[in-house]
Amino acid sequence: MMERSREIPARLLDQVIRSEQMAFAFLAALNFVVRDAGRDPRYLDTHMLSYAAQDYIQSVIALPMLVREGIHNVCRRELRFILEMSIKICRIQQQDYSADIPTKLKTLGATFDTTNISMQKQLSLMLLPEPERLLFYQEVGRLYGEMSGYVHWTSAQIIERIALVDQGRTAGFESCEDVDVLTALLARGLAASLVFIFHSVPEYVAGDFLVESDGGSMNWPFSGSRFIAHMDEYFDYKHERQGRLEVIRRSRWTAVKY
Repeated sequence: MMERSREIPARLLDQVIRSEQMAFAFLAALNFVVRDAGRDPRYLDTHMLSYAAQDYIQSVIALPMLVREGIHNVCRRELRFILEMSIKICRIQQQDYSADIPTKLKTLGATFDTTNISMQKQLSLMLLPEPERLLFYQEVGRLYGEMSGYVHWTSAQIIERIALVDQGRTAGFESCEDVDVLTALLARGLAASLVFIFHSVPEYVAGDFLVESDGGSMNWPFSGSRFIAHMDEYFDYKHERQGRLEVIRRSRWTAVKY
């Protein structure tokens, strides 16, 4: 097969950089959650994140590398794993927060092993306003369905691959539009995963992370998520926000893109 030289278009490179920024932001949030929740002396013994954090690190670090190299279907599969793990961690912790991890493994084995994410509808998502919860469930269902299409080898996937190859859109030679679609999926999938992670720990953790010292909202890659924005809005009662609440609200909702 003749080799083709690859020159990365500026717009594609911008999206690669965006994927790196999302990955770093996700891991920074995860690190904060682990440290803040870890103030509980029993955290290491009772919270699944004390071990699962390593799985997040491996998968999330891989995402921008996969985007850069045009390995898109593997990227979708890793994102599905991240989302599924986040749902399960939230469910397991909400079922029995204080039980130690060996007990959780013994008594909640069905939750660990299932691939059915309908359990998300049994979760307490108190940081989201009630009308938004159904929309969030629907968003997660769409994300999971889209990413699951790349877990197993199917005729639909083969037909898509044939079309891409015939157009010359192979790994490393994808179009800018392909990368736009993928990074949009990453933004939605990682934001949804963060919603579940923040609901797997005490409420104060999300407040400590999302509310800046001056009361403002965080300026980070997930400001574009309506669900992250609603979680941020939950903490508008905080004293440090009262002096400029209208400015904070306007800035928050102006940033929302998806």
